Amino acid sequence: MRRLRTRSARALAGCALTAVLLSGCAAGGSGDHAPSSSGESLGFDDAALSQVGFADPQQLTQPSHGITVTGARGLSERAAELAVSTDQVSAEAPGGRNSVVVITPKDYDPAKKYPVVYLLPGSGATESPALQWYEAGQAEQLTQGLPVITVIVSGGKVGWYSDWASQEELTQNWETFHLDQVVPWVDQHLSTRADREHRVIIGNSMGGYGAMRYAEQRPDLFGEAVSLSGLLDLSSNEAKQTIATGSREATGRTDSVFGNGSVTTEEQWRANDPAVRSGELKNVHVQLFAGRGNGQEGDIEPALKDTTVTMARELESQGVDYQYTEYGQAGQCNGGHEFPCWTPAATVALGRWADRVGVKRTSPQPSVPSAFEDVTSRSSS
Repeated sequence: MRRLRTRSARALAGCALTAVLLSGCAAGGSGDHAPSSSGESLGFDDAALSQVGFADPQQLTQPSHGITVTGARGLSERAAELAVSTDQVSAEAPGGRNSVVVITPKDYDPAKKYPVVYLLPGSGATESPALQWYEAGQAEQLTQGLPVITVIVSGGKVGWYSDWASQEELTQNWETFHLDQVVPWVDQHLSTRADREHRVIIGNSMGGYGAMRYAEQRPDLFGEAVSLSGLLDLSSNEAKQTIATGSREATGRTDSVFGNGSVTTEEQWRANDPAVRSGELKNVHVQLFAGRGNGQEGDIEPALKDTTVTMARELESQGVDYQYTEYGQAGQCNGGHEFPCWTPAATVALGRWADRVGVKRTSPQPSVPSAFEDVTSRSSS
């Protein structure tokens, strides 16, 4: 394991970080978006919901914890997508259908209690962001052999897993929606182990930011948080520009996410910066993964790796229990910003979490290149 070094923010050519995150490349590149069927009406498939494990599918059409299910379809014997309505997120918010994908283990038994894996997608999706992890991230295969319930949420196209400070144009309370509505809704309607040690939150790219942010905001909900190539340090102008561009796309104004629409103060940036708030993770086990890049022009992974290194350094200084894995080209992963890198990283992260909390596999963990299992640095405390 090598020692982490302090590095200055990487100077990006033009607006590469902003352009790639908002174009959808954070979703894994070409071919990794939701399929065309995601734009169609879901209907309401009672049988699919029953097969997944919901005891009374029609009950889901009634408001519960602020959520109403407006449509549902089966994705497989173990998985279903549920379109949801909430007053916390405008239907017009960029990103298309607001939905939740639920995957239950094979032979799901409501008499048993299951840990829950929450997956947060990256930015760029325009139709149904929750399908990003299911399709491109192979979430069903990822959790096969683990007796867990998996929940993939929508984060919008540029929602940044935040309750937006300025909401004159759109209501975007993604944090409230996910933490105050989705989590208790899942615990009510499925047989979960509703304690922090048996919840893990994992996100890629914008979702990696969300995983760290949510664990910092609500360590009472999550015992483990995992970032895969997340934007974890907002101190650079490039990082601030990325957030500002997403704000402009959604509202026409640059500072609606953390500021008042026209200005975001340094205090507001710091209040929403995972690296600055890293000390709030002292009771959370943290896993960080980032690639060294694919060597191609416009690849943003090296810049996000730098923010991950900064986060690891801050966690070390705060005495937070963490592991950081930095990888290059390995297997199907080219070291860049894409799901062929994030899926094996998530496989390792889930395996470590399962071992830590005593979740017993029903089949062996899928094999991954050793680069994803190697630890670059970890807490020394």
